[in-house]
Amino acid sequence: MEQRKIYPYIIDEKRMAGYYELLMEDKFKLKIFDKKKDSSVYNYFLPSIREYLFWSFDMNLKDEIAEYNKMKNDLKAAVCSRYTCNVFEKGEDVVVCFNTGVCFAITEDTKLLKTLTKYEELRKMEEINLRSEDAYEVKKSKEEHIYAFIFELYKLIYIQIINKELQNPDLFEKARTEFVEFTQKIYGMLETDKDKYCEELKTKFNLEKLYLAVENQFDLLYKNNKLNENLIYKRFILILLVVLIIIGVINLGNWLAL
Repeated sequence: MEQRKIYPYIIDEKRMAGYYELLMEDKFKLKIFDKKKDSSVYNYFLPSIREYLFWSFDMNLKDEIAEYNKMKNDLKAAVCSRYTCNVFEKGEDVVVCFNTGVCFAITEDTKLLKTLTKYEELRKMEEINLRSEDAYEVKKSKEEHIYAFIFELYKLIYIQIINKELQNPDLFEKARTEFVEFTQKIYGMLETDKDKYCEELKTKFNLEKLYLAVENQFDLLYKNNKLNENLIYKRFILILLVVLIIIGVINLGNWLAL
């Protein structure tokens, strides 16, 4: 039997609601975190990161959970698509999806993996300089450490996506917005004050070097775009002045002719 591993893959971010519905049709259920039962996860992550990763901790009222469970799959999927991250379970298999389209399957079932990744963007991983066949071992570890590992791995993949988008002039504004949001809501926030595991992972994935490289590229491209905008503006003013001078000369000529 295959060893349980973490498999990253990428879905079109515009199709996440549909993908959530497909997971539910395949008997995956949203993991509704409980502050008591999942206290190790709740206590490990600091509030901002916990809110980013595990929104269902706030579904602590029985009526609220019951109302969600009564919904049809398409409505459940629509609810999930409003949040930044969702965790789904089916037995021992787990799927973690971010609203950016970056997903992770935790499984030892290769047949299930093929089903889960059926709708992935096949070339996306290669395009951002990552191997699509990469998988990461799940060692006997605390649940909170597994989620911490996925979160740091998510940063690695997502910043590579932003880096790729920055190189496309048509996607620069989109990438700029994503980079600022990534910095404010994810990269610049402390994940935990319980141990140094996240810091160890950042070193392992070389995240700081990658982030600085993308930040430098962003600054360079931003300044270049501003420079181009200024040149276009100056050319427009120059052309406008030339047109006004020509009109003035014509009007002067007509006036003298009178």
